[in-house]
Amino acid sequence: MPKNSSEKVNNLFLIGAGFTKAVFSDAPLNEDLLRVLCKGASCNVLKKYRRKYKTDDIEILLTHLDLEILQPKAKRQTALQTVRKTIGQQLAECFRQFRFGNQELGNNNWLEPFAQKVFHQNDVIVSLNYDCFLEGLLDQHEVWCPSTGYGAVKVDVPGASFNKQINPKNILIYKIHGSENFHTTSLALKDINPRRISLVVNNGKIYPKSGKSSNVGVVEGKPYIIAPSFVKFFLPQIQLLMNEALQTATQAKHFVIIGCSLRPEDNHLWLLLANFIYNSKNRRKLIVVDYKADTIKSKICDYYSLGDDSTIKIVAIGQKDGLNRNTVDELINNLG
Repeated sequence: MPKNSSEKVNNLFLIGAGFTKAVFSDAPLNEDLLRVLCKGASCNVLKKYRRKYKTDDIEILLTHLDLEILQPKAKRQTALQTVRKTIGQQLAECFRQFRFGNQELGNNNWLEPFAQKVFHQNDVIVSLNYDCFLEGLLDQHEVWCPSTGYGAVKVDVPGASFNKQINPKNILIYKIHGSENFHTTSLALKDINPRRISLVVNNGKIYPKSGKSSNVGVVEGKPYIIAPSFVKFFLPQIQLLMNEALQTATQAKHFVIIGCSLRPEDNHLWLLLANFIYNSKNRRKLIVVDYKADTIKSKICDYYSLGDDSTIKIVAIGQKDGLNRNTVDELINNLG
């Protein structure tokens, strides 16, 4: 949310794995995750449970595992929890390769106008991605800053120079599924939330401008991501982000969905949509940018029974093409 009540929310963006896939052709989508992870050197655990549950879908595998962990009398509960944490760490490690600077810029001439012209003052971005490419891109072009740009998730080093940097457009990124550089840290016992999330900055490898002269980060902790499962638990900071995102959806001028298929089990995303649609006035736009944009548009229209008389104007961009210079230009024109 904006820093004070006098600053109105501008546009709301929902960005999924299709965004990273448009930059890195080898970036896995949800259905690719298990296959990709099983190629790794430390994949014996995943292979074991892949055989046990007879599935190639990581969401189904982890749901089975989570349900076993939830059984109150399970003798192997502690061991299963360790397995679950190990898989989460493998996911985080997998997505570290998709940081800004690792891409081929020559094949992505849409990235600069995307960063500089799509996002404006007081925009809010709900990102479902574990990787930090988007943040690196926006930091490189100095339209966003991580020190105050993640809302309730902040670097946990009091007094560090990194904390004093200014978020130039007050753009907020809510990573409601966690991030490869979110770590859990332990605070003093008197703290009401003894475990919280902090950032790892990593001396410019994640944030090319803001982190260039900083080696700020947590000393201890484990990566914090919400792995794909039908059973999900969120730390309080993530709950705050989710709650603020829902409030933002009621106020946003336009709602832009980029590279997200809106899976039916992602209830929070459908709540975001509902908050936007049912509080709409003056023909606000719902813009879908994806190579399956028409299908996603139809899914939304069918679910909410939206017709030509709706207060929402739904625009589908990038059908068959996905993200490229032309679709980014079309998106910029629609937001203008």
